Amino acid sequence: MSVLPGDVAAVGGTASAADRAARAVADTATLVRDERRALDWTGAAADACDARLAAVADGAGVVATSLATISTALATYATELAAAQAEAQLADAERRRTEARLAAEPLDLSAWFAHLRARVRVWGAVQGAEASADRAAAAVRAALGTGADAIGALADAARRDTDVPDDVLTDGSTEQGDVQQRGIGSCYLLSSLMGLLRTDDGDRLLRENVRWDELQQGYWVTLYVDGEPTEVFVDGVYDGGVRQPAGSVGLVSLYEAAVGIHLGYADLDDGGYPEDAMELVTGEDARAYSTDDSWWPWDDGFSDHRDDIAGRLDDGASVTADTGGRPDVDDLHVQVERDGALVDVEVDVVGGHAYMVERIDDDGGVWVRNPWGQGNGADGGEVFRLDADEFARVFGRVTVSETP
Repeated sequence: MSVLPGDVAAVGGTASAADRAARAVADTATLVRDERRALDWTGAAADACDARLAAVADGAGVVATSLATISTALATYATELAAAQAEAQLADAERRRTEARLAAEPLDLSAWFAHLRARVRVWGAVQGAEASADRAAAAVRAALGTGADAIGALADAARRDTDVPDDVLTDGSTEQGDVQQRGIGSCYLLSSLMGLLRTDDGDRLLRENVRWDELQQGYWVTLYVDGEPTEVFVDGVYDGGVRQPAGSVGLVSLYEAAVGIHLGYADLDDGGYPEDAMELVTGEDARAYSTDDSWWPWDDGFSDHRDDIAGRLDDGASVTADTGGRPDVDDLHVQVERDGALVDVEVDVVGGHAYMVERIDDDGGVWVRNPWGQGNGADGGEVFRLDADEFARVFGRVTVSETP
């Protein structure tokens, strides 16, 4: 049994695997660059294709370099760990021999000194191995953080692998109830879009900011960055992204892809605030209200503005409610409307999730819709009602768009 723990073979095997992966990714980058140079067509579509290939090639090149750096760091650590283990093993053997001498003759001074030297050698080997591990870890961390922009572009290009149809604006669904979030953490965006799709004015606003480009076979989606219009070209949507209805590429799919291109896939997937999403989509301010009671006079409390928010909702504003940092709530008693009658049911409300607000009753009850869509395991996709107190307990923030 080794005195100094650590699996040299496992570390070396990981280093070899990283090296093989680096070579494979580098070969891919070379192949993509060769194909990019081989393109002999021109025009807007060619430019769009060239940009996508460039993102793949550059991102793959950065990944290959990072993997090669990781492989080198781990291989160096494996070598240094093996040397430290061998040194520790020899020193520990010497320690045992000197202990046997001291057991036979406790006053043997030379044995005492030899025993002390052996212990110092073991300690030095352990310290050396720990320092080597720290250097390897630092190198791996640095390699993983290198070229984040290029790697992000590669991730986005790889994930947006579903081509867009040319009939989204003419034949696509306009129903907020058809939206179905899938594998991307974009609920803050989807609930905001659903709130706009709830009315004809909101639907019109979204459509006016999207136009089909026949030449490039994609859509130009207008987002508003710091209030200024910015066009983003979308020729592919995320394979694991939202559908409207399930399985169909819709208007919300185009917006999700456009925001992903603008923010980067990682930031899109990492979640966000409906307030930011509304401003990015509409170009106008949005306002967030807390459901918590606060003594601070400048806090915007939902209960103090409920009637105004209900009026804005009736006028067509997008309104969302999110649980923020609050935990999941299982088996919550709520009401749904079926065949014109209110029915008591149990649902689960998801923590860290944003819902669309459908309407607010005169008594303060709030109706919400989950962007997970029809048939989801939490609430089945039905619009459900919470009374005023229950709503404030479960949801922490309400956000209201300024337009339409």
